[in-house]
Amino acid sequence: MSHWMRQVLESKRAMRKRLRELSFSEKVKLLEKLRDRSLAIAQSLLRRQQRQKV
Repeated sequence: MSHWMRQVLESKRAMRKRLRELSFSEKVKLLEKLRDRSLAIAQSLLRRQQRQKV
């Protein structure tokens, strides 16, 4: 296994551990932020597509 791949796997483990240690309310806040970002990205893509059609 390459050094780079070991770093990726270790980073994933650390992130999973951090997420596991969050309280339920903190997890909900994180999900809300992700949802808001997802909606913003989707709206941005739709606007760009509409501009290109005009």
